[in-house]
Amino acid sequence: MKLSWKREILPWCLFIAMVIVGAYYYPLLPNVVPSHFGLNGKPDGWMTKPIFFIAGLFPFLLVYLLLTFLPFFDPLKKKIEPRFNVILRLRDVVLVFTAVIFLVTLKGAHDKMLSVNVFGIAIGLLFIVMGNYMPKVPQNWFFGIRSPWSISSEMVWKKTHILGGWLFTLAGIVYIVFVSLKLRPLLGLYVLIVAAIVLYAYSFFIFKKLQKTGSQAG
Repeated sequence: MKLSWKREILPWCLFIAMVIVGAYYYPLLPNVVPSHFGLNGKPDGWMTKPIFFIAGLFPFLLVYLLLTFLPFFDPLKKKIEPRFNVILRLRDVVLVFTAVIFLVTLKGAHDKMLSVNVFGIAIGLLFIVMGNYMPKVPQNWFFGIRSPWSISSEMVWKKTHILGGWLFTLAGIVYIVFVSLKLRPLLGLYVLIVAAIVLYAYSFFIFKKLQKTGSQAG
């Protein structure tokens, strides 16, 4: 696996854009700013301005470092190597989402009102895009639907992630619909929780089925 500086242009341009927009808003905000918002978009949590910006930028850097470099230390590195670009594309999707959330939250802190629709649609789109990439994710220890059975069997991993792709996409669509129709967003999140439970159980079911039929699991 190799990293190309050209491949890293997008993440760093995103981070620089976040810093520039943050620098623009910094003097416009009071010393104590809204940092958390309720389902109605109104602030219900506050923190000091410097901590607010650190807390906003840190997740981007953390996701970048983890999804870029952890594959190099993965015990299943040889399986990741042919599809390392899939991991990097997924990383970029998550980074775009993280940048959007930072900017939406920053504007919400300035306006003292979060745009719940934009926030919710961003979450839904994240799951839709991730759902499209799920079937392509190589077996690994750090990213994906990692149950004991999917880690133990490459065939279980593949089947679980194919189903996971459909469920993630469906969950994203449902979440966007709930937000757009101003229904309770938490109901949309319940779909994600149910999807996670179904996938965990499905990986166990497939693993046991392979054992019974004597199919090659690894």
